[in-house]
Amino acid sequence: MNLRCTAALLILAAGCQPVSPYEQMRRTELARADTVRELFLNYTLGMSQQAFYDSSWALNRRGLVMQGPRNQNVQYKPADLLPFPATMLFYPDFTSGRMARMRILFQYDHWAPWNTRLSSDSLLLDVTQLMTQWYGGEFLAQTLTDAFNRPAQQFVSIRANREIRIGLKSDQEVFVHITDLRNPPTIGQP
Repeated sequence: MNLRCTAALLILAAGCQPVSPYEQMRRTELARADTVRELFLNYTLGMSQQAFYDSSWALNRRGLVMQGPRNQNVQYKPADLLPFPATMLFYPDFTSGRMARMRILFQYDHWAPWNTRLSSDSLLLDVTQLMTQWYGGEFLAQTLTDAFNRPAQQFVSIRANREIRIGLKSDQEVFVHITDLRNPPTIGQP
């Protein structure tokens, strides 16, 4: 076989690498022409930083949200959305003054180490069901490696530009990151 044929075969073989289900979903959804911005409580991806503060202030005046712990996030008590009373803490990341990702933490209010029904393992499934109710679509189970090189289960869904990623943060907390894939957060933000 001559050198050109060998090179062509190598290039073709490299292009035939299997694509993960996540990467396939990401490519398909990003190719869509529509843009999805809706989040919750009238927050939207792409909204300005000032609009986020104004909206939060208006929701606070109505008694729907309040200042979170150490003034680092917004606290919301989603009534009747989860099987048990829970707290939702959230705060966005901005890129060029526009909301690029909403970081959310959920936890059941009466969590205790001995109450397994209120642990993050159960909460993960409840929050995934809630996100399915809010946003529709399917969530793909994905096993990644955490900071300690251990396998970590996450659920991910993408619709157009909006990626929703759900995973365990601790024994009592579940995180949800909702990211605008067309305007991702600045590098270095967690």
